[in-house]
Amino acid sequence: MIIEFHTIHDKVSEQLINHIREELITLSHINKQIARAEVKLKEVPALIPAKNKKCEITLSIFGDELFAQWIGNSFQKSADIVLKELKKLVTQQMKDKNEPPDVIISTVEV
Repeated sequence: MIIEFHTIHDKVSEQLINHIREELITLSHINKQIARAEVKLKEVPALIPAKNKKCEITLSIFGDELFAQWIGNSFQKSADIVLKELKKLVTQQMKDKNEPPDVIISTVEV
């Protein structure tokens, strides 16, 4: 899996980047088809100046993309919320993938 980080220079700690990387690797163990993860950590203009830290993560899975974002007081909190939501989405996707279809369509007459 390829992990790309787009961050603000000197605003994001190496510890946070390593934490996000470890969580993304954990997600790749749940769904082995995750090919790429793109992480964007940036400050956005906001009405509340203290709540302007945005985390966006896009997971590219063969044939699909999962996306989550959050704006919070800190990059750490935003990243934790986004990673938790992505874990739910990946788990749900794997559950749906393993379920049999609702209706079985066949062109063979019995």
